[in-house]
Amino acid sequence: MKILLVSESYPPIMSGVATVVSSYAHALHAHHHSVSVITTNNTYTSCVTKTNGITTYRIKGIKNIIRPDCSTSIPSRKELRAILEKEQPDIIHVHSFATLIIFIRPLAKHMHIPIVATCHGIPPWLTTYIPLPKIMLFPLEYVLWEFLRRYLNTTHHVLTPSLYVKQELIRHGVTTPCSILPMWIKSAKQNVKKIQGTNFVYSPSKTYYCFIGRLNPDKNLAFLFRSWILFQKKHQNAKKQRLLIIGSGTQEAYLKQLASLDQTHSIMFLGKYEEQELSYFYKHCQFFCMPALYETQSIVTLCAIAQGKTAILAHSGALLEIKKRYPKHVLLYNPTSQQDLIRCLKTTVKKLPKPNMIFYSQQKIVNQLCSLYHSIINASQRSFFEFEE
Repeated sequence: MKILLVSESYPPIMSGVATVVSSYAHALHAHHHSVSVITTNNTYTSCVTKTNGITTYRIKGIKNIIRPDCSTSIPSRKELRAILEKEQPDIIHVHSFATLIIFIRPLAKHMHIPIVATCHGIPPWLTTYIPLPKIMLFPLEYVLWEFLRRYLNTTHHVLTPSLYVKQELIRHGVTTPCSILPMWIKSAKQNVKKIQGTNFVYSPSKTYYCFIGRLNPDKNLAFLFRSWILFQKKHQNAKKQRLLIIGSGTQEAYLKQLASLDQTHSIMFLGKYEEQELSYFYKHCQFFCMPALYETQSIVTLCAIAQGKTAILAHSGALLEIKKRYPKHVLLYNPTSQQDLIRCLKTTVKKLPKPNMIFYSQQKIVNQLCSLYHSIINASQRSFFEFEE
C-alpha cells in the first residue's frame, strides 16, 4: 500500500502525537508499505527529506500562538496537490485537525483518496492552554466541537486511542464508524546503566515518584506540586522522598517557582531525555504520577505499569481505563482533592509483578491498522466503480 500520514506534529517536536505518527511511519515501512509524511516545518520555508525510506514533506510554518513549542503550517493548495499527485497514496491517515487538513480534505475528495482520522485530543484538552476562566471558554469549546464533528463526519473511518475519546466523539454527534486503536507499548531495555550527564543519582534508601511528559497546562502539574508540598510537610520521612520531573514545556519556569516553596527541596527537574533513556527512570522509580485531566491514553503511564510500577492517577479521562485494565497497579484519586492525592502518596511501596501487556502489542496493533486500511481502500474502490457505472 501507499500510505500518506498527515500531522502538524512530527519529530523533532516532542509530543504524544509526534511519537505515534513517527512510530506508525517506521512500523508500516518495516511491513513493506510505501510511507510518506506531510507535516509542519518550524521555519517559514518548505523542504523535503528522505530518511530510512520515509519521505517527509515539511510545509512552511509559523509559531503556534496557543502552543509555542509547536508550529502551525501555512500550506498552499498547489503545493499539497503536487505532493498528492507525486505520491499517489492509496489512503491518507490524518492525525491532527488544523490548517493542513483544511486544504488536504477537498484535494483527497477530488482524487478519490479515502481518509482515516485518528483523534488524539478533544476540545476541553485544547482549551487548557488558554489562560482564561473555564466559564469563558465554553463558547470556544462549542465551536471546536462543531468543527471536529463536521470534519470527522466527512472521513471514512475514525480511530481513537481509548474508549473515553470514542464515547466523547459519539456524544458530540460523530456518526462515522469509529474504532479504538491504542498506541503500542514497547518493552523497556534491560540492564540500563546510569545516563551520562544527568544530575540524578539513584539512592536505594530513597523512594522515588516520577512524572514524565510535557510541562504544559493540560498536565495539571501545579495541583501535583501543591499536594506534594503538603505531603512533605506532614510526612516523617520527607527527606527520603523525591519527585522527579522529566520533560520541558511552557510552564517550566512557573513550576520551578512553585517548587521553590518546598522546604525539603525534594522536587527535581531533570529536563528532557530520549525515549530509550527513559527506561532508566522507569526502573528506579517506585511510583509514577499522572495528574492530567484529559489524557486520551497516557503512553508513559502504561510504560511505567509495564515495568511493574504503581501509578498514581487522576480519576479522569482515559486514566480510568488503565485502572480497569490493571487494578493492582493503579491508585486513583479525586482530581479536586489534595487530601485524596496525599492519601495515595502515603501508600507503602509494593513490589508488583510486570503485567500482561498483550492488549498493547505492536504486532497486533499494526496488523489491525493494515487490515483497516485494506478494507477501506477496497470499499472506496468499489464505491468509485459503482459510481462510474
